[in-house]
Amino acid sequence: MDSNKKKSGVADSLSKSIREMAPFMNIGMQMAIPIVLFVFFGYWLDKKFDSSPLFILIMSAMGLFAGFYHFYKAVKKR
Repeated sequence: MDSNKKKSGVADSLSKSIREMAPFMNIGMQMAIPIVLFVFFGYWLDKKFDSSPLFILIMSAMGLFAGFYHFYKAVKKR
């Protein structure tokens, strides 16, 4: 009976930890997706207007800003 209490306590502790970490588990994706999308959009604009590194640099900076903005909002909320 004592081992069941220990297992239950460990399970409760683990589930509590996972619930507390859940909002932060996707921060990497929230940062990576805007960066990748903006870089591809900048690449497309560079090909369309034949202005090789200009739009990819501008859009990657905007993607970085968007990624860090989402990161800041997620961390500040908690």
